[in-house]
Amino acid sequence: MTTLQRFSPRFLFCLIFSFLLISFTLLPLAHGEIKPLSDGKSLIIVSDLPNRNINGAFFDRSLEAKLSDTGSLGQLLREAAKVSISKRSFAIDPMLIEEVYDLADGFQIIDGTEVPESPNAQQWLERLKIVVGESEVNALNYGSPNVAWLAKAAPSELRIHHRLSAELLEALLARQVSVNPPEITGQVASINPSIADRYTQMRRAIRSINQYANNPRTISFRLRIGSILNPEVPAERTLELTRELQRKISSHQDSIRISKGRFTLTSSSEEVPITLINDFDNPMEIRLKIKSTNSKVVVESTDPVLVGANSKLSVEVPVTVLASGQSELLITMRTSGGINVGDQVRLPLSLTVISPFTTWITTGSGLVLLIAAIIQSMRRVRRSRKTANQSTKVADHE
Repeated sequence: MTTLQRFSPRFLFCLIFSFLLISFTLLPLAHGEIKPLSDGKSLIIVSDLPNRNINGAFFDRSLEAKLSDTGSLGQLLREAAKVSISKRSFAIDPMLIEEVYDLADGFQIIDGTEVPESPNAQQWLERLKIVVGESEVNALNYGSPNVAWLAKAAPSELRIHHRLSAELLEALLARQVSVNPPEITGQVASINPSIADRYTQMRRAIRSINQYANNPRTISFRLRIGSILNPEVPAERTLELTRELQRKISSHQDSIRISKGRFTLTSSSEEVPITLINDFDNPMEIRLKIKSTNSKVVVESTDPVLVGANSKLSVEVPVTVLASGQSELLITMRTSGGINVGDQVRLPLSLTVISPFTTWITTGSGLVLLIAAIIQSMRRVRRSRKTANQSTKVADHE
């Protein structure tokens, strides 16, 4: 008798069933699924992993395939349509809807391939609106981050992130979306410590930028950083997205900046032109705090200036030079509310002027020499006259 023949058919059935069950639970969860709720309704979850890089180019055409009738997201809507209208409730990730709209208008693959508008995407969007109808719609956080981890690590940011996600979904679907905060369920995901640290850095940078540049691009970054906390995204892709986001946010932070340069001052009273560049989509009122690195230069204060959106402005800063040599201007930008903007900038100065003190000494010495020369000349004239008079008297006497 073989080893297998020693076990009963019932035991073998249980063993095989358990193996299949364990294998199934180890597989990643479907990104779109229908879950029964305790009140008898069905929650239809509409989401997917990120399909684009930070520049908006798609990694491949897999999302387009998922939207087809035979694709996972196409089948999800078919199954949702079978649920009684009164029992349908939706939880939708605005990131997915944003990506589908992008496909519908024509899109680009990261290899540079340009693809015309996608019929699959257009048809899927139309079908989604029909299936959703007047059902309740809740917004998932953009990119489906692990909300349990966010609730523990950054609860205030979780609330803001969900509100912004709901507002975006409402705009994309052109219908009312529930703004109720997400229910915190499930365990806290294990987030790579390096990703967690980078997320915290980017979150703080975005919160700082948001204080003076609350515009659509800033909001887009604030939404996008949450997607790196989706534990279902492969680690390699998460790291790639994180690096891209860090570079873009750093560049976004430099959207308001001072043009660097080097200046040579040739007189004691000058006006140094400082160029402010604002690449943000909103105007900014800026106050410059300027000081010199030594006592060779005295800088006068300037009034606040308004730098228009996507424009440049030159500010003339009055300075007084007291001595020749080298110096620097240390410039910090602040908003009207006193918030520091960007990093401190150092502008080198070459000073090639004679100070007033030196000028006074030189002028005084010149005057002394001139007076001495005049006196000497007068003495010579007197001496000559005296000699001439004496000669005349001798001649008369003879």
